[in-house]
Amino acid sequence: MNHIAIFIDAENLTNWVKNNGVQSLMDELLPLGQIVVRKAYGKWSTPQLIPLQSALNENGFELVHTFHPVSGKNSTDIKMTVDTMEVALDSQVQWIVLATGDSDFSPLFRKLREQGKEVIGVGPKSPLSECVKNSCSRYIYTDDATAADDDSGDEVADAKERANLIVSEKIDSMEMLRSVLQKEDGPIALAAIKPKMLGLDNAFNEKRLGFKTFKDFVKSADFVQMTDVGGGSYMVALAEQKVAVEEDAQMVLAKALKRKGWDMFPRNMLKKIYAEACDLTSFVPMNKQDLVQEIVAKNIAGTTSSIINRALSTFFKAKLVTISGGDDKLWTVTETNQYWKEIDKAMLDRLRVSLKETGQKVPKKDIVSILYGKYADGEAEKLV
Repeated sequence: MNHIAIFIDAENLTNWVKNNGVQSLMDELLPLGQIVVRKAYGKWSTPQLIPLQSALNENGFELVHTFHPVSGKNSTDIKMTVDTMEVALDSQVQWIVLATGDSDFSPLFRKLREQGKEVIGVGPKSPLSECVKNSCSRYIYTDDATAADDDSGDEVADAKERANLIVSEKIDSMEMLRSVLQKEDGPIALAAIKPKMLGLDNAFNEKRLGFKTFKDFVKSADFVQMTDVGGGSYMVALAEQKVAVEEDAQMVLAKALKRKGWDMFPRNMLKKIYAEACDLTSFVPMNKQDLVQEIVAKNIAGTTSSIINRALSTFFKAKLVTISGGDDKLWTVTETNQYWKEIDKAMLDRLRVSLKETGQKVPKKDIVSILYGKYADGEAEKLV
């Protein structure tokens, strides 16, 4: 049986620990082997960490108290690094789990991999976490895909944010599944698919997308044919024709848009990327690659460099970008209070074409529900 060691930076991941994140992590690790080392680090006398001690104790964690004699110096990072290397060098632990949410640990992750250890990183989805993610065997996001929020505090807007985020991630995961199946000469065992998907994205997790099992995730794809071969085993292949699956209207619309190269994003995320892009290019235009990297440095929660790149393409398709500089293709993102309307118009143009090509009919109210803009009564219906 594999031996597992878990090290948690409770100061960096306070909300995750408070919201039952540790128990969820341990449930996720259960199939890998036996957890033999459990340590959580922090200055346990601080008011934010005192309420966490009980839950960590109940889960068998040793609470390692770290002092901060000098402001700005994180002794937790140093103590975690020392303890992790000690376990890696002096024990038979095969898997090391570092729950930190801190990109400063990247060198430690790489060193552990060099020593032949399997490393799991745990932290929020952000551009900084992508740096750590690429140094891990697997990565587990602490922020649930269904837990996005909106600046407005409006419950309806909040629900829409969550729906947009989960649909967007489902679409990306479905494309990854299709890519795996397209590379096979014929049917492949269901059990062999997930390792291949983790090879493409080591943070893939069907539970994050709302599926109880990986089998449920695969069955939800309309391009998949699944055959029961007995004994609880299944073979999976690309279907010769579209398979009938139950999908909500938002997923139908998202897939129709994807066929025309249009990605759906949570409104609040797109709003933040747009604001940064306008600010960065307002005085000095820059090429797209540099613009992506500048926005990555802002560390907008829930984004990655790929998401930012695709969001900028959305602004371009909505004619909110001016290109100058000849071959250099320098971007200036136009700042306007009508940007949501321009994005919605570009999205609707592509949606009309896609639905017409497939002969699909979607109620107007469902199309209105995916618009980004907040319109007066009747204006959204008129736009659609």
